[in-house]
Amino acid sequence: MSAIKIIFSSIKNIASPLSAFFAGTGLTCCAFSLLSSTLALRMTGHGIDTAQAGIVLSLYYLGYVMASLTSYHIINKVGHIRTFCAFISIFSTIVPMHYIAINATYWGILRLTEGYCIGTCFLCLESWLNTRANNKNRGIIMSLYMLSTYFGSSLGQLLLNIPDKNGMIIYAVVASLFSIALVPISLTALPAPDIRVHKSMPLKELYRKSPVGVIGCFASGFLVGAFYTLGAIYAKNLGLDIEQTSIFMFCGIFGGMLAQLPVGKLSDKFDRRYVLMWTSGFLFLIAPWMQFLIDESMIILAISAILLGCGIFVMYPISVAHTNDKLEDAERTQASGMLILLQSMGLIIGPIIISALMQYFGNIWFLLSFSIVTGSVIIFTFRQIATRDVNYISNTPTTPQPVAPTHIFTNLSENIGMFSKVKKALKNKKH
Repeated sequence: MSAIKIIFSSIKNIASPLSAFFAGTGLTCCAFSLLSSTLALRMTGHGIDTAQAGIVLSLYYLGYVMASLTSYHIINKVGHIRTFCAFISIFSTIVPMHYIAINATYWGILRLTEGYCIGTCFLCLESWLNTRANNKNRGIIMSLYMLSTYFGSSLGQLLLNIPDKNGMIIYAVVASLFSIALVPISLTALPAPDIRVHKSMPLKELYRKSPVGVIGCFASGFLVGAFYTLGAIYAKNLGLDIEQTSIFMFCGIFGGMLAQLPVGKLSDKFDRRYVLMWTSGFLFLIAPWMQFLIDESMIILAISAILLGCGIFVMYPISVAHTNDKLEDAERTQASGMLILLQSMGLIIGPIIISALMQYFGNIWFLLSFSIVTGSVIIFTFRQIATRDVNYISNTPTTPQPVAPTHIFTNLSENIGMFSKVKKALKNKKH
């Protein structure tokens, strides 16, 4: 019990100064998750065919890729906080414009712009976060970051149930969430990265420094894109009803959330390349057997999806943390753009390849593809471990923790703690 308290205490010490950062991340994810699902449902409801709707929605990822290639120039010129606030403001302005007309071409332009905005915002967040970490705590910090993104995205799906007779209320909620997301980020006392010194980091150079991180980010996008895009189709082809399909998808994401903290903690204690191999090996072994377990019962369905999610959703934070362990602060902004680009390429390519395999060779290729990809990651990572040293940069210009905490959030937690101590003292006095 004392060991668990120590672990949670250490996590609290790391998370508390970054609380505003995680709050802004969660609110941003909640907003764009709600908007994406709303647009998909409304296009379907207004008779836009599936193929056309798919193209419109996929333009979001094209904008995301464009941001990963170009927006680091803006960040290096004006800074992380100004860039984040500017592009979130642009996004919140664009959201109500969907109400003007439901037209595939018009919405496609809006989605392209929204993808660029959100890609730029995540580039700000990830590069900023990695300058606030060091090699001893980067894994747990990245895990907390991923937890905030998954929690926000899940909450956004629940907000779909908001009554909206005239079709404008959801857009107002999304715009409001984006505006609220600006508050913790813009008021934070967390020092922004120094933009006076920055170095170029093309993809070739990034691969030279961290081949395992580069391949891991691409493989992560490949698998995550397949799960999000094809998971419901796979479940439906198995004969699962809507309730079972929703449980399968929810439990997969929930499993990814459950695995974040323990795997992140583990990656801070061991060489992250080994942790990536272990988690990939776990998914490699269990994925093919899910085909025979998923339709057994509701409990087995939930457990199977949780295990699947545990293997899928931890690859990206481990890969990003491993890569940033080997970078200088001046390299992180453009490097973060390259890592986001790699994952985006996987998000686009993965569903295309796996859907074709499912179409021509059967539904089981949804799961077999996970084993093939993770098996390739294991072989590649093992070869890298055997042939080259890790060469971590142990001393970076930043401190392990932010030099100034986010007072607006930490003061609240301190006051609650003080109240608990006073209450406990009064209780002991009575006895």
